[in-house]
Amino acid sequence: MKKFAIILTIVAATAMIFSSCGKYEEGPAFSLLTKKARITGTWTLSEMTIDGEVQDLAGMTTTTVLEKDGTGSMTASFGGFSFSADIEWEFDDTKENLRTRTYDADSEEWSDWSETKITKLTNSECWMEDSETVGEVTVVTVTKMTKE
Repeated sequence: MKKFAIILTIVAATAMIFSSCGKYEEGPAFSLLTKKARITGTWTLSEMTIDGEVQDLAGMTTTTVLEKDGTGSMTASFGGFSFSADIEWEFDDTKENLRTRTYDADSEEWSDWSETKITKLTNSECWMEDSETVGEVTVVTVTKMTKE
């Protein structure tokens, strides 16, 4: 019986340790891949919600490439209009937020850093949440991307 109690204690402690490993609200709770290894790659916008309402993305494509060295690119097209820009990216100190900035080729300047909260980061899915308050109204946008 004492042996069973020791094994049960070890299993419970292990479960508590691994359940606390998850940094993101939607998971994963544990991953053998580093956050940087999971975030790098080519991502395509698969779903967007604004204040909980799913947006119609028909005719719209958005692709983001994140390289290991903190550089990348973003391409978006909608209704015959296309936009492309070089980007730089990094995690914040907690690795809970992704910071990005874009390069404006016309002005030859980098934009200010913007920060988006990561709510799920697996090797094939990345969900991000952004809140913007204008006056007294806060708009919450959730972006879901899949890796190519």
